Amino acid sequence: YASPQGTASMLAMMTRAITDPASVIPASIYDEWALKLPGPFSPIVISHPEDIRRVLLDKDENFGRNRQLRLLMRRAWGEGLAAATGDSWVAQRQAATPLFRPKAAEAAQSAMAQIAAVAAARWDRAQPLELRSAMGRIIIEIVMTVMLTGLDDPDYDQMIADIPVFVRAAGRFGLADFLPVSDRMIDQLRGIGRSPEEARLRALATRLAAIRAAPPDLVQDLPALLRGIGPLADNILGTLPAAYETSAIAVAWALYLLALYPDWQDAVRKEAQQSANDTDKPDPLPVARMVAQETLRLYPPAPLLARAATRRTSMRGHKLWPGQVVIIPVYAIHRHRQLWDRPDTFDPSRFAAGATYDRGAFLPFGAGPRLCIAAQFAVTEIAVVMSELVKRFRFTPIGPAPIVSLKISTHSTNGLNVGISAV
Repeated sequence: YASPQGTASMLAMMTRAITDPASVIPASIYDEWALKLPGPFSPIVISHPEDIRRVLLDKDENFGRNRQLRLLMRRAWGEGLAAATGDSWVAQRQAATPLFRPKAAEAAQSAMAQIAAVAAARWDRAQPLELRSAMGRIIIEIVMTVMLTGLDDPDYDQMIADIPVFVRAAGRFGLADFLPVSDRMIDQLRGIGRSPEEARLRALATRLAAIRAAPPDLVQDLPALLRGIGPLADNILGTLPAAYETSAIAVAWALYLLALYPDWQDAVRKEAQQSANDTDKPDPLPVARMVAQETLRLYPPAPLLARAATRRTSMRGHKLWPGQVVIIPVYAIHRHRQLWDRPDTFDPSRFAAGATYDRGAFLPFGAGPRLCIAAQFAVTEIAVVMSELVKRFRFTPIGPAPIVSLKISTHSTNGLNVGISAV
């Protein structure tokens, strides 16, 4: 986050705030608890855990999703789980929960590890490895093997190419989104639904939904659990980017950090080698889980959350009017100087068993009723894939340092490049 440069007009700043909110949040948010962006009715940015809990665990209905967030969710999920409200949301979340319980994640670990091992066997050790694309190939196969089964011929490479384009389109906003017209008209103005990438993904979701429209089911995956509860095609389409983007980005960052910190890489490798011979431990990968959590702290897949006031209220001395946006800058909160010791330092031990930290200061999956249903599943997936790869290869950083962007997701605009060599 950094303050706007120069003397840009208010209109220019407003446009930038809509299209890339992180770009207009002053860097002082790493030290302060709240600030208001310039302009009347402009967003309030908050970083104190108590204020965050007040917004995300809101029981008084003072805060809710603003129009832009509702648009994004509907574009990606239709009437599916993440976009649903009221009784429909409750029913879909309850139905999907068994897939993401700890026992289900544990049962999926062998499939995760095998997919990672097979993919790694194809890598060319003589060439630099770009981690984001390499992890994308592994994660999308896990998604289609564990969560969304039923297709005999999924084109993984095409899905990897299409999903980021679909996500960028769904998350693209501008001043047109504030026009007093219907959501459908806004989508038409922005060209939503007309790209070949979205058409291919929707066709895939529709085809899989048709295949899984009736029993029998070989596995209790998402289509099996949500059939008859929520719109099957919408939930399949929404799951693709949700399950792919978070884990692919997180595993890529985790491996890059291990490349930068070889002592931690050695610790993860030793643990992975030992766990292969000791399958009776209740948690065979505690070090890998610590690394996964520290990675999610430093590089949270979703760098900010947003809600809007639904009625007149106040926050840290700032008055809030109905519709006024409250921004929760997750990336900055995870590096806040009053919340974390050495906040910019990679130190997985801060998540060791028995370690204490304010849970309101750690928000990689949100918080409250809308906490990501797959949070624990994702941590397991990151730890297992990372461990399986580190067990086979030694990773070393290559090329210039990553240029971090917080637009839509926390990613590197110039890639995450490493060299690999056999252990």
